Amino acid sequence: MSAAIGYGLPATIGSAALYGVAPLVQAKAARREDAGRGLGLGLLARLVRRPLWLAGLAVETAAFLLEVYALSVAPVALVGPVMALDMIVFTLLAGHALREHLSHAGAAAICLMVAGVALLAYAFARHGGVGSMASTKVLLLFLSTGLVFALLAALGANRAALGGRVATAAFLFGVAAGVAYAIATLATRQFGLALDERRSSGDPIASYVFDLLSGPAFYLLIVFSVLAIGLEQRGLQGQAAVIAFPVTSGISAFLPVVLGLTLFDEPVPTGPHLVAFVAALVLIAAGIAGLARDRVAAVAEGDGQSAGMPRPGGTRRADGTPATKA
Repeated sequence: MSAAIGYGLPATIGSAALYGVAPLVQAKAARREDAGRGLGLGLLARLVRRPLWLAGLAVETAAFLLEVYALSVAPVALVGPVMALDMIVFTLLAGHALREHLSHAGAAAICLMVAGVALLAYAFARHGGVGSMASTKVLLLFLSTGLVFALLAALGANRAALGGRVATAAFLFGVAAGVAYAIATLATRQFGLALDERRSSGDPIASYVFDLLSGPAFYLLIVFSVLAIGLEQRGLQGQAAVIAFPVTSGISAFLPVVLGLTLFDEPVPTGPHLVAFVAALVLIAAGIAGLARDRVAAVAEGDGQSAGMPRPGGTRRADGTPATKA
């Protein structure tokens, strides 16, 4: 058994579980605030004063640390798709909070995702190489193109929100947040690979920290994590928040896979392992789509509030913003 499966896979599953819990906590705090604008940075500035939202951030921090470790022993082509399991945790906990029963379609979607993870474990059982680190030039390219994309997507999402196209706005916020999270994952991958190098050479942790602070990966992580969180909170505010989360989850899971295999020399499984890898990606993607459809159906059958989010306290205006802040 490779280190990627023996150590990386359990760490990734633990990270995904924590990432699935955090949005539920953060969404409850976000929906108690007035609607955000732009990239959601103003909303984020208000949320950091809320203990409930900070609790969700603490959960995300723990998830991040597990993700760094996972990426130090496993390729992003394995870690990225498994991180999509956060949707299962998110869906099950949200359903429990709202006392909803998971539909047969939703249960089937979860089974597809679990089967996909099992196939990934087989695909990387003997192919657990972590590939090469990204160059500074590539990281700066991600920085520039990612910022432009986030700005354009946020502009389109804000226009859609002002025009009353709630689902379109949630989708665009989800896309923008997903891309930002994907770039943050690539920066996290740099941390994981650097940790792996230090662990192999026996260099002190101080050297590891200095290298991180002196390179662009740390700042890339900060910029795109803040952008991703702000954009995600904007998507979580609306009544179509149930759309934003699966879009964010899907893009942030699969974009790093494509980049890892094409730009960072991660080894591709061969023979039957390659077949299992492709089948796993298809099953996980189908599971994400199935869970998203299940949540959208729950919204349509509900009382007009997001079925994928816990209902915050207090009354709400017709536009979905709180009449009184908590």
